[in-house]
Amino acid sequence: MQIKEIVKEGAVSGTFLVLESQWRVARNGSPYAALRIGDRSGEISLKVWEITEEIFRDLAKGKVLKLRATAKNFNGVLQLEASGKEDFFQVCREGEFDPACFLPATTVKLEELWAVIDRVRAALKTKPYQQLIEYFFGDPEFRGKFMRTPGALKIHHAYLGGLLEHTAGVVTLCRAAADYYPGVNRDLLLTGALLHDVGKVDSYASLPVIEGTDQGRLIGHLVLGVQMVSEAIRAIRREHGEEAFPVAAELPLLHLLISHHGKMEWGSPLEPVLLEACLLHQADNMDAEAAKFREAIQKHPSGAGNWTAYSTVLKRAVYLTDLEEPESDARAVGSSE
Repeated sequence: MQIKEIVKEGAVSGTFLVLESQWRVARNGSPYAALRIGDRSGEISLKVWEITEEIFRDLAKGKVLKLRATAKNFNGVLQLEASGKEDFFQVCREGEFDPACFLPATTVKLEELWAVIDRVRAALKTKPYQQLIEYFFGDPEFRGKFMRTPGALKIHHAYLGGLLEHTAGVVTLCRAAADYYPGVNRDLLLTGALLHDVGKVDSYASLPVIEGTDQGRLIGHLVLGVQMVSEAIRAIRREHGEEAFPVAAELPLLHLLISHHGKMEWGSPLEPVLLEACLLHQADNMDAEAAKFREAIQKHPSGAGNWTAYSTVLKRAVYLTDLEEPESDARAVGSSE
């Protein structure tokens, strides 16, 4: 049984990943465990009553459990419950499962997303930016890591491949903006779009659970990204000479990376002062907001009416129109042809 199949009260059995595990004490003084478990289809709370410390250690975050529990309605929300006095779970050993099977992942074909990235790489004409993008995306090890990294921990694209999907979306929007608005430095904007979230590869860990790394939690992906790009520029200069990457190309690019959150209250150290920085911020925000709406719509059961459930991320429900989409030729992600 998958999480998405738990839709009513009753017995539940299946194999799930422990995403969160906390030791708590009830009002009557009895200890219990508050867990959040999940698989690729979703997440649900699990309460384990009358628990011992020995059992709690086996329910640690990152463990995969074969579980038998009971789904109950609590304040209008389904949760699972089990008793520590019963033999309700078995810990799966390493090699008995694929961790990736328990984590959500992008539903877009990876080759389509990479095609977007690689088309933009091939079209760059500014030599320093060509070398910089090749430094990252020409490295198979980096590509593998970039492809697995989530786009966020909770808010948007919070799944395996999320960073690649989000980057492809931002690049596609920036490419359209560069085509439409006069005076845009196309290579600066697209290089910034490709690298704007590069620090996330060191900020997030995806296995066995999606969580922040020490680097990500202490430094943050904006600073990490600037550090990574600055080190890459130094490497290019060491190999090809100082003139290979002039300061005139470096500083505007670093500004795009630093300011792409747009507003200081949104975690941006600086607000955009370049046209390209403005466009990058708007594209980044647009793709993130669209992802929130798409997730709410995707979770909405077929035939359940025009309004989705309340989204805690959007702080509203989403309305689905009855309009039928006209038939059109299917196009690959990011295609502009």
